[in-house]
Amino acid sequence: MSYRFSCDHCGKKFELETSPAKECPFCFWTSSVKSEDELSARDKLVSSAAHKPTAGSSIKILPVVAKQLFRILFFLILFAGIGLLAYKAYSFFGTVSSKRSQGIVIRPGNPDQTGSPSPAVPGVAILTSAEKEILDREVVIPQNRTPDAGEQAILGKTIPLQTGWVEKLPSAAWTLEQYQKMIADQEAFYKMPFARSYKKKLEELFKVKYLAAVDAFTKGDALAARDLWVASLAFPLYSQDLKKHRAVALTMLRPFINDTLSKVSAMNQSLLDRDKKQREQALSAAYQGLSALIAKKKWNEALTVIDKLTPEVNALQKNTSAQQAPPQYPEAFGAIDADLQQPLMGLMAPAPASTLNLQPLQQDLVEKRQVLETFTEAYLKEAMESYQSGRAAIREEKWPEASQAFGTIQGPPMLQQDAAQKVAILAKLQPQAMAQEATDPVKNIS
Repeated sequence: MSYRFSCDHCGKKFELETSPAKECPFCFWTSSVKSEDELSARDKLVSSAAHKPTAGSSIKILPVVAKQLFRILFFLILFAGIGLLAYKAYSFFGTVSSKRSQGIVIRPGNPDQTGSPSPAVPGVAILTSAEKEILDREVVIPQNRTPDAGEQAILGKTIPLQTGWVEKLPSAAWTLEQYQKMIADQEAFYKMPFARSYKKKLEELFKVKYLAAVDAFTKGDALAARDLWVASLAFPLYSQDLKKHRAVALTMLRPFINDTLSKVSAMNQSLLDRDKKQREQALSAAYQGLSALIAKKKWNEALTVIDKLTPEVNALQKNTSAQQAPPQYPEAFGAIDADLQQPLMGLMAPAPASTLNLQPLQQDLVEKRQVLETFTEAYLKEAMESYQSGRAAIREEKWPEASQAFGTIQGPPMLQQDAAQKVAILAKLQPQAMAQEATDPVKNIS
């Protein structure tokens, strides 16, 4: 009797004479060899299971269904999220587009129509954060502030008063030895020596008058020096014949005469400028007093001094004082030869009084006054009022009013600098406000 077998691995069927089969003769697998009786019983069992499901099979189906439902739910949520984002984006861009169009749209209507309110002025929205910070910034100046570096440089500056009038001789004064040598040189040149007695008279006149004039000038007495130098020209007669006196004595003494005439001219100029010199000296003393007041921070007193100095400086600079002649010559003038009297009288009309260059001082007083004013209580109060008025106009978005208020501030420096920065920023806002006003539907209704 033979038994039929089937191999689940290779699908081959074969027969054996013994019932147990250890392996497949084709693929040599042992676990896959089944007898036909076993295969028939298994097929029946599977067939019946297909018609009658069991609890185990239901449990295996549930994970598959749950996975499908999760996938469906995930895609529904994803599509809903995408739809919501699309709706938000559409709403956002629609709103922005609407806002942009409001700045350029002019709504038609008549004056009686109420309509909707006009759009707001763009304001500080166009500014950077730094510019907004400058507009919002508030500078407060204390009453007892100290000068900054720039102010201190102006207040501490001093102008040297170099007068245009200099009391000095056009040439050095002669000594007796120089005078004697000049006479000896002239005698040798003209080959005509003076008599010894005449030379003694000349030397005596030089000692008594000329050297005395030098001493008076050294002491600062210009009038006495001039009169003595004039008297030093009253030479004794060389001869009773005036022509011979002039031809010999005055000719040989010409170097000394010319030099002495120049000194007389200088003294006449000095006497003419004497009053002006006194005014300049007083001006110099007052200016030094001004520097002392500034050093002590007495601002109001320093301003008072400047107010007094300014008109005096202007008058001196214009040289408005009336031209006056020097005092008349002394009685010794009559003893001088007529040929010398004529040039001496010409020296009585000196050049116009010299003028001290006061322009640097004028500018210095103006600059100091501008700085000192900013330290007074009244000035600071007015500046802060203008500053606060400008800040209030900014809060109300009244750009022209704010710019005008800040533009009036000229000090103190810190306040002025802050105001200037605000004015520069406000200049950017004013065209925006003008454009907004031009597009305002209410203001454009006629």
